[in-house]
Amino acid sequence: MKKESTFTFPQELKAYEKALEHTILPFIKIKEQLDKKPKIYESKLGGNPYLPKGAEHPIDSYGAPMLLLAQINFSEAPSIKDMPETGILQFFITAKEEIDYGQDPDDITSQKNFRVIYYSNVITEESELTTDFSYINEHNLDFDMFPIQREIGLSFEISEEPLSCEDYRFEELCDTNESINALCENDDDFDLYSELYGRGHKMGGYCYCAQTDPRVYSDELREYDVLLLQIDSDENEDEDIMFGDSGVANFFIKRADLKALNFKDVLYNWDCS
Repeated sequence: MKKESTFTFPQELKAYEKALEHTILPFIKIKEQLDKKPKIYESKLGGNPYLPKGAEHPIDSYGAPMLLLAQINFSEAPSIKDMPETGILQFFITAKEEIDYGQDPDDITSQKNFRVIYYSNVITEESELTTDFSYINEHNLDFDMFPIQREIGLSFEISEEPLSCEDYRFEELCDTNESINALCENDDDFDLYSELYGRGHKMGGYCYCAQTDPRVYSDELREYDVLLLQIDSDENEDEDIMFGDSGVANFFIKRADLKALNFKDVLYNWDCS
């Protein structure tokens, strides 16, 4: 039986509820725990990765070790449809100054300078894990420009949201639905809607893009129909997380690959205003 949604629109946006309620999706909201020191096998942003002894550290096209962007231990997170319930999922990007946060604008699915890795079985005995990462410092990496400046522990909760303004499907809906077209033309309502939905760190749900959802450009890219991970820039004064000028990073995957725990084909995009 399908679980009933508990999502409610704020009073200011009630006029658009009927047109948007069918788009509501659950997602895993990722919350920063700035006072937590995560263990090597726990969920985190930045820091040293979970790496069993004998496993290879992901290497970029320059032959340098990539740095950990995010690590999700699914045993710590609530579950939503088709997301793993166990195991560790990692996201790495290059820290070489010459590379644009690991994104290849000519092929945004090429994992030569970013990498997504999944470990189905998690080892918690630290004697069986790599703990000395001094070899990373042997390479000329641009740590100061890396988008995450310190290790950040995480916690999770389930939330819900309707289709975001930045998702490529929103404009299509705006063109065919009179109510959504009215939302698009009302600046105050549109700004409020844009602020409420799509932003933040998450898995699942709908994306926020500072410029354009890259999937708008082709049917082939639209096959990446699940938001696997979104990491947003911090708006606090410490700016521990910053992609360019307050940008955001998105990783998308095809649902069939996600269900099969196949993370070799992932679309990675980041942009900023």
